[in-house]
Amino acid sequence: MSCFGNARVFIALAGCWLGISSSAYCQDVGQAVAEVQETSPETSPDENTAIAAALAEGIDDSHDANAATQFLRLKKDGNGISQALELAIVTYRAPSEDGISVDLIAAVHIGEKAYYEKLNQRFDDYQVLLYELVAPEGTVVPRGGKRPEGFNPVALLQDTAKDALGLQSQLSEIDYTKPHMVRADMTPSQIADKMAQRGDTPLTLALSTVVDIMREQNLHPLQGDGQDSSALAEQNPFELLANPLKLKQVLAEQFTLSGSIDQSLGKALNQLLIIDRNEEAMHGLQKQIAAGKKRIGVFYGAAHLPDMERRLIDEFGLVKSEQAWLVAWDLTSASETKLSKPVQTLLKLFNAFD
Repeated sequence: MSCFGNARVFIALAGCWLGISSSAYCQDVGQAVAEVQETSPETSPDENTAIAAALAEGIDDSHDANAATQFLRLKKDGNGISQALELAIVTYRAPSEDGISVDLIAAVHIGEKAYYEKLNQRFDDYQVLLYELVAPEGTVVPRGGKRPEGFNPVALLQDTAKDALGLQSQLSEIDYTKPHMVRADMTPSQIADKMAQRGDTPLTLALSTVVDIMREQNLHPLQGDGQDSSALAEQNPFELLANPLKLKQVLAEQFTLSGSIDQSLGKALNQLLIIDRNEEAMHGLQKQIAAGKKRIGVFYGAAHLPDMERRLIDEFGLVKSEQAWLVAWDLTSASETKLSKPVQTLLKLFNAFD
């Protein structure tokens, strides 16, 4: 496999850790299967996102209500230098006078502390906040997101990514204990049932995902993405781990490339982890509307939101009215991390033998 291929796999795996793209939800297959086989309850939200004031947030008044919505973007300065990875909060309103409004709030599972502080503040404005969490019914997420004891490979990967990037975890920073926070997601048994209905197993899903990543790699040079290919080809994963700022910049740029991650994981995972879960979330939304709630937030990974937007418009009759942006990652600075110094030492040793 070429250096480019290695970098592509590295980026795809990073997506699993960070929860930006649909690849992030490969973790839910793992936790669902583990819970069905071991019957251990999951207690963390979708295991599983100081910023300069000028980058903090803003309303985008230039949106087209009929255009497909962008839920994450790179903010760049006048010289084209990336300044921040931003995630959207998009409001949809009923055209009638019943006053119903629904916000789709894009999530990233690892982000700046200031990002999660702003989300906690905004969440208080909703009558109800629906969030993603593949877990048994009745699961309660403790304040600070304390994980259950025992080995959890997904948690280990996310903690490693958090440490490598010098960021904070959604699990520890978002307060899920407030009474208006409501889980609106599938249970592990529901996911297992969906897999069984389609004849899927963890092995078939894993194989289809690997095949689709390989297919995307084979097609990539033919799609006019030469600049992206050369940029990735130059990246050494170990050098990225030794440089937290560069790692954030590279990952942010790759995540915002159209189709660079989301389209590479195949229809099986997309159906199971996006479409099926979105249907469950929309059932939860309908229940809240029927209960008389009018100001509702839906806090889900960015890969879920294009399909959710379609459902809000086509099935609920809502109209997109405004869009705001929050800085999830500051791409102008990064603090020293737990991993950077050890990796720098290893690189020096490796280079000494070149």
